[in-house]
Amino acid sequence: MKKVSIGIDIGGTNVKLGLVDEKGSVLLNDTFLTKSASSKSQLLDKLVGHIEMLRAEANHRKLKLVGIGIGAPGAIDVEHGFVYFFPNIPGWENTPLKKILEKKLKLPVFVDNDANAMALGEFYFGAGKNVKHMIALTLGTGVGGGLVLDGKLFHGPAFSAAEIGHMVVDPDGPVCGCGNRGCIETFVGNGYFVKEVKRKLDSGEKSVLTRWLQEGKELSPKLVQEAARAGDRFAKEQWEITGERLGTFLAGLVNLLNPEKIVIGGGVALGGDLVLEPIRKAIKKKAFPIAARFVKVLPAVLSNDAGLVGAAALAFSGR
Repeated sequence: MKKVSIGIDIGGTNVKLGLVDEKGSVLLNDTFLTKSASSKSQLLDKLVGHIEMLRAEANHRKLKLVGIGIGAPGAIDVEHGFVYFFPNIPGWENTPLKKILEKKLKLPVFVDNDANAMALGEFYFGAGKNVKHMIALTLGTGVGGGLVLDGKLFHGPAFSAAEIGHMVVDPDGPVCGCGNRGCIETFVGNGYFVKEVKRKLDSGEKSVLTRWLQEGKELSPKLVQEAARAGDRFAKEQWEITGERLGTFLAGLVNLLNPEKIVIGGGVALGGDLVLEPIRKAIKKKAFPIAARFVKVLPAVLSNDAGLVGAAALAFSGR
């Protein structure tokens, strides 16, 4: 009998669910708006209802459901599936999510941080396949990270390992959401990238982006990518600056961990080789030569399904 798990990606806007097989293929998608539930109890009831629908479909297709994996933003005690808080969803402080769902559903439930889930999904089903040691980064509003060491997610004793975005690279740099100054995410996150491009355009830098913005287009990493691929010099330079800065930072992690692969996803990573090539060059130039030659820097491949596929991998791995 074919095995499947239910992957759940809890976000501030949407909750995405899916039936996922052992090859990482999504057999059935489901979603609902997070804010369609006005309280934690309503959200839990809604979540259980959607899970039951997916379980019924698995039974109908004669698939063996092995468990449920949940990736969620925020601080989580991975061993007990205990949510300390969700940063963008109020009312979830100190919630034993694993215990609650296992009691209601009579299925094994695994809960982890969403960046860790993304890392595990890429490790099992995406760009990180066939290695034992991998760093994963997701470049969104902030910078999320996950470490797979010797084939397993590394959490640390307090389950707070791989907060890569909050490693300080400039103590006099911009104030970060965590309260520190100069964390790497203040230099390469989507928000900083867009703000810096806007600042330079406002100061008189010449670019096709100026005309596009006047025509009503919205400034985003994707728009800067389009400009660069159309040959815009200014846009290309912004990707090179971002890639060089991120590559310099990653060179230190390469020296520390000697990974086989670094997998990068998220909004800024949409730049593809526009940003990945400067990253590779900086690592080659600044990391210890043996480790630099060994590591490959690759784009994430799971795209929009990364969260729920990674969450499903939590159940398959028995983590």
